Amino acid sequence: MPAFPAYVKIGFPKGEDPASAVMRSEMERGVPKQRRISADVMVTQETTVYFDTKQQAIDWETWFYTTINAGADWFDWPDLRTGATRQARIVGGKPGALVPATVNWAYAQRTFTLEWLRPTL
Repeated sequence: MPAFPAYVKIGFPKGEDPASAVMRSEMERGVPKQRRISADVMVTQETTVYFDTKQQAIDWETWFYTTINAGADWFDWPDLRTGATRQARIVGGKPGALVPATVNWAYAQRTFTLEWLRPTL
């Protein structure tokens, strides 16, 4: 599995948002019923990455469009919270806007949403 490029700096994530593993059915009367429907939940996390040079931003785009098939494929992602390596992908293949931090694009950043499966059993 391809790894997320080591030359890219990963910013502080904006939180993890796990989907529910439970289906809830409202009742005509009384307490709603709930039951577990899956063993894994999809977790999403908005993340910002930083590029220190123009070339890093170009190299990342090449990695994105060729190595991980425009975001469709899974890759190894270093989870800053747990220290583990997760298999993640970019939601919808949307790499986020490349935003310059300087006039000459010497520094830039992208914000995108990752997703991965978290086992719950």
